[in-house]
Amino acid sequence: MHPARSFAALAVITLAACTDAAAPRVDPPAYDPTQLSGGMLYRWPTGKTIAVYIDPTAVTTGVDLSGATAAGMAAWKIALGGSEFSFRTAAFPADADVVIHVSTAPRLVGLAGCADPPAFTGGVTFFCPASDSALTLPLTGSQPGHVKIDIAINPAATSASNSLLSVVTHELGHAVGIGGHSTIALDVMFGTPSVTVPSARDISTLRWLVRQPIAIRL
Repeated sequence: MHPARSFAALAVITLAACTDAAAPRVDPPAYDPTQLSGGMLYRWPTGKTIAVYIDPTAVTTGVDLSGATAAGMAAWKIALGGSEFSFRTAAFPADADVVIHVSTAPRLVGLAGCADPPAFTGGVTFFCPASDSALTLPLTGSQPGHVKIDIAINPAATSASNSLLSVVTHELGHAVGIGGHSTIALDVMFGTPSVTVPSARDISTLRWLVRQPIAIRL
């Protein structure tokens, strides 16, 4: 992985051992969903409703982070028919599993002892694993919470061919467990995303990984 040259990056430190029994296997993934996570598979438990807080801080006029996030969440839920996980919008950071914000906003969570995310252009998804699960990222101000993933988006790096929706949907793909990049530009998990919905290859990759044992539980 070369985060300085990729449009979207995934920051992951991997320490894990498998914990869940596997469900029946499906066709192999279209691309390696563990390429950026050191070969370790991470995901939410089956049936999880993932609460996403959309931080309005520093979101400028004309940047519809809320709309892009809602559309991205809907696209990934449709990709699995809503059977493996679902999303909801969290009203407060303390109610969230995932926080998404623009890169110019102060991070609402600490890094739980992990290193800073790598340099990125369009977006970066961060979590901090320990043993077989991701650590809770502490909210600023010592609030109680259960955030596991922080997503930073740089709207200034988006364009007509690499839209905000493309980048947000790509990063949400990392957040649901795809720890890799496709080499095909028609996939939303391509390193420089230009499409706005998961392709058949993205969907087959996600369907494969949600049926594998969890190495890192989110």
